[in-house]
Amino acid sequence: MNKYVQIVLIIICITSCKTISVNQERQQITTQNIMLGAVGNQKKFMLEQDYNHVAFPVYSLPIKIQPNLITFNKQSFNTFKKAQLVQNKTIFIKYVDSIKTKQSTFLKLEIADRVGILKALHNKDNSEVFQFIKNNNQTHITTSISIALNQDHQTAIIQADEVFLESSGVKNFVLKTYINTQLQEIIKFTDGVVFAYQTSNACWKEDRKYQLQIIDLVESNDKCPSKSYQSSKRAKKKINYYNF
Repeated sequence: MNKYVQIVLIIICITSCKTISVNQERQQITTQNIMLGAVGNQKKFMLEQDYNHVAFPVYSLPIKIQPNLITFNKQSFNTFKKAQLVQNKTIFIKYVDSIKTKQSTFLKLEIADRVGILKALHNKDNSEVFQFIKNNNQTHITTSISIALNQDHQTAIIQADEVFLESSGVKNFVLKTYINTQLQEIIKFTDGVVFAYQTSNACWKEDRKYQLQIIDLVESNDKCPSKSYQSSKRAKKKINYYNF
């Protein structure tokens, strides 16, 4: 085996150790209780990474969430157990590698209303958050998490007509479930164990008033729409003022 192949295999091994496949999508593993909708960044090390919440946008309107019930496999269960030890949460999961039971499931929660996120970021209430994201291209929005909850909370989410992410108190978010437009449950992220997540980066484009706007949110490996960029500085440089 030549040296180049060895290097490639090492990189693949390191990358795979930091991610798991959840419903055919790669998520970063974590031992930290990460909230949907928060602005964060991560410091990557060789075999681990440290995640930081750095800003909490104000969501004056609820943000719709898409829940998906996922069956644990050996990799996701082991990832959950590691996170559970750090987060010190009593969540009972009965898992047997060869048997699927009703208890061996978790939730993948994903932001479905990305337009709502974009509108909130451009709101005056979030002017400081907007500027922070603009000046720090390494920041991102957490748009998907894998979370293990107790059976009552998991059932409340799955049986709900709608699930929303809503602001609660100061710099905090909760999940609210509704049936026939009536509030049923309020669930905190700290009620469960978050063990994996996915983020989305802002795509920047200048409008005709020469103001930078976030026009989309894309996963880190995806490209921004035409003539928009993940770097706000690059979006500023690319504009051609002679076209106006």
